[in-house]
Amino acid sequence: MHKRFLPLLVLSFLLAGTVAVAQTTNALPGDVLAANQELDHQLLEGHRLLDTAKVMGLFTSSPEVFFISPGRADLFRGRDEVRRSWEQFFATLQSIHGEIDHIEYFPAGDGVIAVGQVTYHRQLKGYEPDQRVVVWTDFRRKENGKWVYVFRHAHLVNSSYVDSKQSTKSLNSEHR
Repeated sequence: MHKRFLPLLVLSFLLAGTVAVAQTTNALPGDVLAANQELDHQLLEGHRLLDTAKVMGLFTSSPEVFFISPGRADLFRGRDEVRRSWEQFFATLQSIHGEIDHIEYFPAGDGVIAVGQVTYHRQLKGYEPDQRVVVWTDFRRKENGKWVYVFRHAHLVNSSYVDSKQSTKSLNSEHR
């Protein structure tokens, strides 16, 4: 009877070892993880402050930067378009506060891919407060000793729901 279970036991140990090695291989070094968590924190702080300059300081200085907004999935290419998208979005808001629900980081070449979900509590100018859940993915890398976003793509959860009052108020009200 023991001989029947021995191969199964060996296979279990091999699989467990493979999974452990895969998890270790994909793990970010502690300093890289902390720097990327801080980058995400600073983006939320830029939202809270409605501060376009702060947010833009978190993106690459490369002209290849791009951002896909969650509401209408508009593509903004280059620093000028990305900056305008944030300015227009912040102009629609009285306030906003985001809380990251969950996030995962994956090493990718010279950078990190992040996938996460954030809940924004916000108030558009002239409207009651509301809440939006956004999922996102982005790529970040270290430039001149600082981690920055190279691109960010966000999408509203349950985006089929559109509040007609808000969409007529501002085409960009669903930006983040």
